[in-house]
Parts: sequence; structure tokens; C-alpha cells
Amino acid sequence: MRRLLILVGLLLVGAIAWGCGDKLALVMGSRSSLVKPPHPAAILVFPGQSASSTLIRGLASQSAFKKAGHRLQLVEDSAGLDNALKAGKYDVVMADVSNAGELSQEVSSAASKPVLLPVAFRASKEEQSAAQKKYHCLLKAPGNTDNYLDAIDQAMEWKLQGKTR
Repeated sequence: MRRLLILVGLLLVGAIAWGCGDKLALVMGSRSSLVKPPHPAAILVFPGQSASSTLIRGLASQSAFKKAGHRLQLVEDSAGLDNALKAGKYDVVMADVSNAGELSQEVSSAASKPVLLPVAFRASKEEQSAAQKKYHCLLKAPGNTDNYLDAIDQAMEWKLQGKTR
């Protein structure tokens, strides 16, 4: 009888532990790329003539951004960027960190007050740190989709706080 009680107790403890483990795996296993952000962004993508232009163009075609609710529009030249900023409403402008300095004034003067999200392509830690300090958000590339989505979320938080550069 005593053995039976011990066996039942062990089975009960094992069942509880198994159930908690499953729930923990379900919660911990959820990826940020599968969760919709609270504020989907309208993103203007400007690859320019930089080392990261191919990568930035590729970002515009990633399905994870659409699944997250973000809307991306690609413009190829500065005239297209100027026209898009005048005609549309954007939350974020994504451009290579080397172009960010010259685009900063144009982006900040746009009516929709988008946030400039520079893309640091294979940049050193010092370059990334300097860009992070200057622009307050940074997309580090190459990276994974979750990191890209996190950078966009950070830029949106900055915009929603009403801060501009």
C-alpha cells in the first residue's frame, strides 16, 4: 500500500512538472517575429549607393515585416525619397548609416516627422556605438529578423515619445 502511494505521488508530481514544462515551452518558445507590434510602422526604405544597399533592398521584401503589420515602400534615389516624404506619411525612414547624416535634415523636416533608422552594415563596435548615440536607434546588419523587428520597434517607441533628431 505504501509503495502504491509513493508511486501515485511520483506520477502526480511528474504529471504536474510535465504540464508546467509544456506551458513554459509554449510561453518561452514564442518568437517576437510572430507577435504583432503594438504600433505597426509605415517605413520608407532608401538603399542609396552604399555598401548595404543590396541588404537594405532585401529587407523590403522580407515577409516577416508584413506579418508584423509593417508597411514598407522602397525608393531608389534622393528625388524619390523627397517626393515620398512630401506625398506620404511615414513613421520610419531606413537608410545606410553613411547616408544618415545627409538625410537627417530632410527626414526631420518632413510633415509626418519620421524617425531615421540607420542601418549599420558590418560596422565596428565603435561605429555602432557612435551611431546609436547620435540616432538613438540602430539596425545592425547582417542580423536575424528578430533583431530587425526589434530595431523598428525601438524606432517606433522613439517616435511615439515625440522625439526627433
